[in-house]
Amino acid sequence: MYSRRNFIEGIAAGVAATALSSSRVLGANERIRLGIIGPGARGKQLMRFALACPNTEIVGAADVYTRRLEEARKLAPNAKTYLDYRHLLEDQSVDAILIATPQHLHSEHFVASLDAGKHVYQ
Repeated sequence: MYSRRNFIEGIAAGVAATALSSSRVLGANERIRLGIIGPGARGKQLMRFALACPNTEIVGAADVYTRRLEEARKLAPNAKTYLDYRHLLEDQSVDAILIATPQHLHSEHFVASLDAGKHVYQ
């Protein structure tokens, strides 16, 4: 018997499948290349967590405060640094973006990251 519950479950499964699909799906053994917008105190903490995961690399950091970029460089010496986050988003080698900016900037960075085709953790 078809019910509203079956209908909602079907819709939820379809939405979940669409949300999880990607134009580029990484294999289990591939390296994930991350960029971070806002490597302040919380951002550096996220960088440490990400770097502790296998096959993860921080390749870029963006912040308007140069001291934060220097601190991020200490955690990820090979990372490129950007004063404008949009230049980080233009880098096609970046798979995902960590957003650790003040809350009033989250939506701007989130939408721009999605528009650039990046996965996002905020």
